[in-house]
Amino acid sequence: MSTAKVSLSLSESDLAFLDAQALEGGYPSRSAVVHAAVRLLRESRLADAYAEAYAEGYDDEWDSAADDGLATA
Repeated sequence: MSTAKVSLSLSESDLAFLDAQALEGGYPSRSAVVHAAVRLLRESRLADAYAEAYAEGYDDEWDSAADDGLATA
């Protein structure tokens, strides 16, 4: 996986929080804390997408699929 360097502007309190998380959470660097935060945000968005899809309703056509995912006709 390739990486890119970015510059962030953070308040002093946000920077202090980031440093505290690095120390308390056993992260090796500020970058590692930011990576973890981005991963958590991505996962929460995915969970929201699943919840939205579920809220759209159950599709009876799923019942016609076998356990292997292939349609049974």
